[in-house]
Amino acid sequence: MKHNVTHRIPTILLTGFLGAGKTTLLNRLIEHYKSQRTVLLINEFGQVGIDGKLLAEGNYEKVELNKGSLFCICVRTDFIDEVERIATELQPELLLIEATGLADTSEMEKMLALPNLREKIHLQACVCLIDCQNFLKIKEFLNAPISQVRSADLVLLNKTDLVPETQVDEVIQAVREISDRVPILQTTFADFPLEQLDALRHPAITAQEVPGEGRPDPVASFTLEARGDFSQQGWDQFTAFVKPSLMRLKGFISLEGRTYYVDATSGNWTMTLTSKAAPQTNQIVLIRQTFRQQEVEEKFQECQKYRE
Repeated sequence: MKHNVTHRIPTILLTGFLGAGKTTLLNRLIEHYKSQRTVLLINEFGQVGIDGKLLAEGNYEKVELNKGSLFCICVRTDFIDEVERIATELQPELLLIEATGLADTSEMEKMLALPNLREKIHLQACVCLIDCQNFLKIKEFLNAPISQVRSADLVLLNKTDLVPETQVDEVIQAVREISDRVPILQTTFADFPLEQLDALRHPAITAQEVPGEGRPDPVASFTLEARGDFSQQGWDQFTAFVKPSLMRLKGFISLEGRTYYVDATSGNWTMTLTSKAAPQTNQIVLIRQTFRQQEVEEKFQECQKYRE
């Protein structure tokens, strides 16, 4: 990617709802831009960094913000400060920003358009990933997915292999109702010719509103942590307890002597053996619309200690 704007750092913003495939795409970008000095800025909707542990090795420096949604004033301040620090101290040739799945893209655009950032950062492209399994449901009651599509320069309809063609067509129609001109690509595992990113040009943005005036979606998250080993029956009890109204669950679980990476949305649940976490580590981020935090924490501890 070339510096088309003098003295400003080319920046790609990755958006997409929880579980859409942003980290998978980010790993592809790490490989694609390996010849450039790159900084990754990752904002996760949770108190610990899970995605950062899943990144491939490469020629980049990683900065993580794990305090929650950008609607929190402390996180907005941290985001602005970190972008300014990256631009002035690290001075990369490329900045890749992975937004939390609940980010309102218009809020991020306002922050990047602030005078102290606008003179240092050039938002070249905003890429939105869509989970074809869940988009039609979540767009009916959440603001973030609609904002992400509306601000996108490219939309990737991801996980098309997991739904029938008729559902893909419905998702395309829904996207067109939000943005009638944005280019759309159908993908699996966020795979597409990455050279297309170099042709994208994000419209210039001016900071006409103060960041933070948007309305956050009514969701919350918290982190569950424990040392030890789950039995299969204990883990099954916990997952049965949290699945109703689940929006997102990700993290690491020690199950009967083996460590798994767990990746779940309302429509899909996968567990993969991994070496990314230490043995007997249980650390997951849970996101739901409604839950009683103390009740879930107690259930997690109870099931983790369960033995047949």
